[in-house]
Amino acid sequence: MKRKIRIPILLVLFCFLTMPFKSCVDSDDYDFDKLSEKVDWQPNFVAPVGYGEYSLWYLVNQHKEVSEDQTIFLGEDGLVHIKYMETNIFEYSIDEILKFPNEDQSDNDASVTIGTIPNGIPLGGDKAFNPPASRFIFETGDDPVILSEVTFGAKINIDVINPINKIIELKASLYDIVSNTLVEEKLFNVEVSNSSQNLVWDLSSVVIPFVTDDNTKYNTLDIKFDILIKDDGLNVVTTGTDLGISYKIQDIIFDLAKGDFGDQTIDIGSGDIDLDVDFWDDIDGEFTFADPKIKLVIDNKVGVPFLIAANMTASNSDGDVLNLDPENQLPDYPKTEAEVLAGIEATIQYDKDNSQIVPFMALPPSGNITYTGSISINPNAYDPLVSGLNIISGNSSITADLEMDIPMDFKADNLSISDTIDEVDIDDAEKMIKAAIIITAENGLPLDVKIENIFFTDAAYAVLSSISDESIIKAAGVTDTGKVDPSTITKVVNTIELTEDQIKSLNDTENIIIKAAVSTYDEGKQSVKLQGSDLLKFSISVSAQLDLSK
Repeated sequence: MKRKIRIPILLVLFCFLTMPFKSCVDSDDYDFDKLSEKVDWQPNFVAPVGYGEYSLWYLVNQHKEVSEDQTIFLGEDGLVHIKYMETNIFEYSIDEILKFPNEDQSDNDASVTIGTIPNGIPLGGDKAFNPPASRFIFETGDDPVILSEVTFGAKINIDVINPINKIIELKASLYDIVSNTLVEEKLFNVEVSNSSQNLVWDLSSVVIPFVTDDNTKYNTLDIKFDILIKDDGLNVVTTGTDLGISYKIQDIIFDLAKGDFGDQTIDIGSGDIDLDVDFWDDIDGEFTFADPKIKLVIDNKVGVPFLIAANMTASNSDGDVLNLDPENQLPDYPKTEAEVLAGIEATIQYDKDNSQIVPFMALPPSGNITYTGSISINPNAYDPLVSGLNIISGNSSITADLEMDIPMDFKADNLSISDTIDEVDIDDAEKMIKAAIIITAENGLPLDVKIENIFFTDAAYAVLSSISDESIIKAAGVTDTGKVDPSTITKVVNTIELTEDQIKSLNDTENIIIKAAVSTYDEGKQSVKLQGSDLLKFSISVSAQLDLSK
């Protein structure tokens, strides 16, 4: 649901223009039965119909608690702010950053041949067979990835055929190929069978270091199978028999990986942002916000430096288009295992110093804002093997929320604003001979308001009469900082007299269309700050002459 945002002074203006008609000209409030019909009595009277003292924050907040869709806030700086947030404008998981390793790794076959032993002759001791290690390569897709260390869990399914007439002991081992030291091992007893037997080796949180020099293939580990036939002094073995072993690594779960993940570029795609700020559509004129900001608030669990190249394009109702053209920025990123697992918050800010956000917001962006861009990891020739390893976990991701913050620090000249008051009901206007609205105001807001036109229309919005060029409220002066100078606040009385034609049209009036012009202090030459504590004091009276014979 969209929430209307109005220039605050206009809310007060509507009260000025509508309250008197609804509360002061209904003859049912008076008893004229005792008066002679021959007397044409036309008394003058002035009746107060409203008064108030309101802070700017009270006016713009409309006396309500902050709701989820509210876009006007009171900042810590005391200024009124327009704020907007959109969550998850982009989100990337580990698969977008590093496609590794393939869970469905290829089978790796290791074949062991028992040496020739004469039939019927005892073994003469334990017989050990130590075939060469099988080197397993972690497949990481097409991108150049150099792993330095991986912490992972997996299942290694081992298929064994043992046609020997003895139970054998099979030892499966994982070796650190840097130092050739044992990392993990598992012992299995393999029964005698000419059929394949399946052995499962469950691994959990195994840390594997990898060679990172040019003499050894990257992303590999050694898997070794050692066979031991124990001599019991009784049995002999069949000679020339092959012992077949094959294995497959499955259900790979990565806890952590370190290394060099290359200098990939990831397209963040495109999307639309609807600011949901309706007053852009209700104003026309020149205005400039002094210090608007757009932030990307990033929840980063990827320990890789990345450069965001993003752009936003806005359009207005006239078809004008402007690009934000921000500078590319390199946000902070996790640099330790703990930071990768917990995530850190990083911020990219587009402001008046690094982008065209001031003319961007002055467009104004009444249409949707579109965004496109890309993320470059390890940018600017960053070498992780020299300057600090890339680190990711199995749950690594990057998400970004967009926050827009526009402090009401601005200048405006002849800002045209319009709105319509519907379902107006004015009784007994035919009894009026003369009428005037008297507005007394002490304006603590740095805004001039001038009524350009007030149109009284019928139900079909045909104009019955109008009021033009009426000054309502004079701006308070400001200091060099743009805040209201209390010494400049004065009491001003304005009287709006209705003509005979205007009075006659009131009975048929069902809609009032108001067009006003707003300028900041000194005809928009100086930027002003709207503070929540700025006060507006006013009173409204109606002066009328009634023809009581009607």
